[in-house]
Amino acid sequence: MRNFKILVLLAAIMTGFVSCDNDYLDLYPTDRFTKNQFWKSASDLELYCNQYYSGGSFYIHGGWSTSFYGENNSDNLVPEIPRTRLNGTGTLPTTGGGWGWGAIRNVNYFLANYHTAEGVQADIDQYVGEAYFFKAYYYFTLLKSFGDLPWFNEVHGPRDEALYQPRMPRNQVTDSIVATIDRAIALLKPKGEAAEFRINREIALLIKSRICLYEGTWEKYHSGTPFGVAGSDGSKFLRLAKEAAEELIDGQKYSLYNSGNPNQSYWKLFNQTDLSGNPEVMLWKKFDLAQGISHNLQRMLPWRGDGTGISLSLVESYLKKDGTLALNTDYSSLTTVAADRDPRLAQTILLPGDVLTNVGYETTVQRVFTTPFIDQSGAYRNTTGFMLYKGIDPNPAQQKNQEGIGITASVIFRYAEALLNYAEACAELGELTQAAADKSINQLRNRVGMANLDVSNVPSDPNNDMGVSDLIYEVRRERRVELAFENFRFEDLMRWRAHKNLVGKRFKGMKYYGSDLENSFTGFYPLVDENGFLDPYQESLPQGFGFDPNRDYLMPIPTQEITINPDLTQNPGWE
Repeated sequence: MRNFKILVLLAAIMTGFVSCDNDYLDLYPTDRFTKNQFWKSASDLELYCNQYYSGGSFYIHGGWSTSFYGENNSDNLVPEIPRTRLNGTGTLPTTGGGWGWGAIRNVNYFLANYHTAEGVQADIDQYVGEAYFFKAYYYFTLLKSFGDLPWFNEVHGPRDEALYQPRMPRNQVTDSIVATIDRAIALLKPKGEAAEFRINREIALLIKSRICLYEGTWEKYHSGTPFGVAGSDGSKFLRLAKEAAEELIDGQKYSLYNSGNPNQSYWKLFNQTDLSGNPEVMLWKKFDLAQGISHNLQRMLPWRGDGTGISLSLVESYLKKDGTLALNTDYSSLTTVAADRDPRLAQTILLPGDVLTNVGYETTVQRVFTTPFIDQSGAYRNTTGFMLYKGIDPNPAQQKNQEGIGITASVIFRYAEALLNYAEACAELGELTQAAADKSINQLRNRVGMANLDVSNVPSDPNNDMGVSDLIYEVRRERRVELAFENFRFEDLMRWRAHKNLVGKRFKGMKYYGSDLENSFTGFYPLVDENGFLDPYQESLPQGFGFDPNRDYLMPIPTQEITINPDLTQNPGWE
């Protein structure tokens, strides 16, 4: 009875039915903030926005572990177990499946409450701009997975009628995303005024170009299919992508990193511990052992295969150094494969003689790469004979191998993407002139000492079966090479409607029989194709990938969501 009386008294106090002169009953809760305590200063806004910088959706393109392993879901890597989405073996979920709205609700809560904050207006604008940026970013993440979406501008309770609205067509959703990112661009501080580890105006321009390029090419290449937008060729968004990227480029706030050595500049960009002042890096993540912030990439990839491998398909995408097609490649060794090729190949895959550990901290032995770990199993196995060199640093102080941790910095956004977005948008619009190519793609090629792209003399690749011009195909090749293992490839395949790269295909590896690998492994008999190339999916996928182009370009809406809200419609092929 005593406990019951206490509960009744507490309930009465909380609902205002009890009057009391004790001052402590007028205090605010100490374990959380309230509207009366919060939203008073720019510092409050900053504190609220900090949560956005650690969300999983935001780091999908940042952090080497996330970026590299994300490409297991593409034709750039060949993991031991084929990914469900590529193989068309996905199932219709009851709940979850990525259909989540908590992050957007959090941003809408900020936008509904920030107006009472006081302080320097430029500081307030910065954090409001960040909120708009992340709302656009979160919506873009959902758009890529589900297409049509409901649009929410307010915070709704679980019983609010407005919460149960139908999905808007994807082009209208993208219009709203663009309007949101434009608000961010108008409010955010530019580079040099915004703090180093926060979103600035130029980053918002980059993401606008990414969003618009994605939607423009999606609408163009999915036209006439259930995934397309009736009456649209995507040109509106392609134009916006070109303009946003060009504004960023012409602003000259960023430039490409160059170490002065074309045989190392690209590689060195990804294996530094401190990227402060790097002219190309727009946002990055710092790792610090003192704060317990580290990753395991330096332990896993140079020292073992981690159950995956770089695909032959990616390796064959690299041109010769003079810009011509690499036909009749000599596959007798890894060294001959990379000979006289685009220098980015030798800076991306491990070649015999590459240093894995220098003499120094915690080691007295220098270790160099000799052969891939194709004869191992589990986490130690490399599936294709091509192992990652991009992002690997031989400095043992950065690898910290004995502890199994690494502290190399992670690039989240970099200026090179803007150059590629600009070039592709120009090509898709039929506007990639030589001047535009020199302004974009040829800047990337110059860094590594690669021959320039001549738009009047583009090589005609016999592997181009996508129904696009040689010039567009060449721009796509450049994007694949430059952004390898930065987690763009899957999204590129989806927006280009490139299921021909997947359906019925098995991703291969290095030549085994007839190469020096054959002589390096006694008694080892891997799965190979009729030409002696490693064929790790020969038994598990005898018919190749089962990606369904009538279904698998979008993810399904969970059945429970449609039960709760009958106004939601299911995506094509999942009905």
